[in-house]
Amino acid sequence: MTKHRSNSPEAELKRMQRQALACLLLASIIFVATLFLPPTFLVRLLKAGAEAAMVGGLADWFAVVALFRRPLGLPIPHTAIVPNSKDRIADNLAEFVREKFLDPKSLLELIQRSDPVQRVATWLTEPANAGRLGRHAANVFSKSLDWVDDRRIQAFISDAARTAIGKLDFAHALGSVLSLLTKGGRHQHLLDTALDHLADELRKPDVRKSIADRVVAWIKSEHKWKQMVLPTEWLGDKAAEGASEGLDKLLEEIANSPNHELRRHFDKTLQSLIARLQTDEAFRRKGEEIRDFIQNDPALAEYLRGLWASVRDWISQDLEGSSSQIQHHIQSMGLWLGHKLAEDDELRASVNEHLQDGVSSAAPQFAEFLTRHISDTVRKWNPSEMSRQIELSIGPDLQYIRISGTAVGCCIGVALFLISHIPEIMR
Repeated sequence: MTKHRSNSPEAELKRMQRQALACLLLASIIFVATLFLPPTFLVRLLKAGAEAAMVGGLADWFAVVALFRRPLGLPIPHTAIVPNSKDRIADNLAEFVREKFLDPKSLLELIQRSDPVQRVATWLTEPANAGRLGRHAANVFSKSLDWVDDRRIQAFISDAARTAIGKLDFAHALGSVLSLLTKGGRHQHLLDTALDHLADELRKPDVRKSIADRVVAWIKSEHKWKQMVLPTEWLGDKAAEGASEGLDKLLEEIANSPNHELRRHFDKTLQSLIARLQTDEAFRRKGEEIRDFIQNDPALAEYLRGLWASVRDWISQDLEGSSSQIQHHIQSMGLWLGHKLAEDDELRASVNEHLQDGVSSAAPQFAEFLTRHISDTVRKWNPSEMSRQIELSIGPDLQYIRISGTAVGCCIGVALFLISHIPEIMR
């Protein structure tokens, strides 16, 4: 028959206390009974065992009770250990968590042992899990919309945006961005790309035909008599072909010449623009005008509010529908990411390495925050309430100590009695 265990910690503690008390009472009854029996060897043996059992049971009762309160309410030193040591327990618990769970070495070993990126990849490759991710993300997105719709939040966002825009120097910021974009000759690659694109456009038959038609129209408009004797269609075709071939030669010349005049002119123009954006007073004033317009123009503010309202309504309607596009896209992205991580060993290794680097740098600060939080929280607890909660948690197991102490005391008492009466036994 299976022993029934109560779900209530309070009831379980009382049950075990009654069992421990029953063992102590049994030893006490035997001891009292031996006082009225003839002092035979067996009676004296029972008395010694019962006496030692009472001593062991009472001593362990005192030890268990002294952990949580003063036995019988008496001001005995070094009792009520848990409530009197609450602050020390708080600090020791926080330090234990820091040293055993949050030190960088343990966290790094956990990452290396568990390979979290592989676990994430395996989880995401399951369509059901990707669908669950999409639903959770959609719910979070929906809650975020409700949060942003709060008028107080909107007022805060608006004030924060106005404050941030008010501190910007548009001209100087644009100059800094252009300086960053041109660092290392990046703008020359942009020039090459633009010229290549222009050459590709000129090679297209419809663009050539458009150029030829424009040349023919120009000849007919500006040189009415010459077009009667000149082959205007042929001239138009040749003009379009010449433009394409000329640009091809120019591109080849520019590509093979890092110091080409066009490159130098492009570089000089950009550097001049960057310098003017950062130092020219006229540009600075123009930037201030743009900033003031963005900050204060009511029409722009109304337009942005209407734009946000339209976007918000579309998102809300999509999230409320049975076939949400946002949820579907998040699910597809989750599946793609899972398969990508599962297939690419180098990518997984790289992500794990970056994760380990992040943990190594963030672990000390996080450990400091969490341990301080644990220590401060435990310190704020009521000592009596904390002691009671600990007693409810481990108290039932501590009652086994009382039962064991009674039994062990009985055995020791019997053994000592037998040893001390060896001569009598031998006779």
